[in-house]
Amino acid sequence: MAAPKKKGGKVEGKGKKGGGDADGELSPQELLRRAAFRIESLERQLAWREEKMAAALNSQKELKERVTLYHEDFEREKASIFDIASDMTRQYKGMQEDLLARINQLEKGVQEQKDALELSRMQLEEERRNQAQDLAQKDADMADMRQKMEDMALEFGDMLKETLDKMGAQVKPCFVVLAGRCVSL
Repeated sequence: MAAPKKKGGKVEGKGKKGGGDADGELSPQELLRRAAFRIESLERQLAWREEKMAAALNSQKELKERVTLYHEDFEREKASIFDIASDMTRQYKGMQEDLLARINQLEKGVQEQKDALELSRMQLEEERRNQAQDLAQKDADMADMRQKMEDMALEFGDMLKETLDKMGAQVKPCFVVLAGRCVSL
C-alpha cells in the first residue's frame, strides 16, 4: 500500500471563493477544511504506518519463531551428531580392542605353535640320535655276536676235533682188540 503524499501548506491554482482578501489569506472555514484534510491525511499515514509496523512485528515474530525452530533443530541435530559420533567412537574403540585382543591371541597361538614345533624338532633330533645310537649299538652287538659265534664255531670245531681225536683214539684200541679177531663192530 503506497503512502499518501503529504500536502503542502498552500494550495496553488485554486481560485478565490467569493470575495476573500486579495493578499491570499484564507478564511477560517478554508483553514478548517485544510486542517481536516491534513488531519485525515495524517490519520491515514498513521494507520498505514501502524499496519506496516504490525506487519513488521508479525514478520519479526515469525522470523524469531523460525530462528528459534532452526536453533532447536540445530541443537537436536548437534546432539544427534554428538550421540552418533560418540557411538561410532565407542564402536571403533571396542572393535580396536577386540582386534588387538584377537591379534594378541593369534600371536600367542603362533608363538605356542613355534615353541611346540621347536620342541618337536628337538624331540625328533633326540629320537634320531637315540635311534642312531641304538642302531650303532645293535651293529656292535651283532658284530660282537658274530665274533662270538665265530669263536664258538672255532671252539666247537676244536672241541669236535678233540672229541673225534679222542673217540678215534678210543675206537682204535677197540678195533685193534677186535681186529685181532677181525671182527668189526
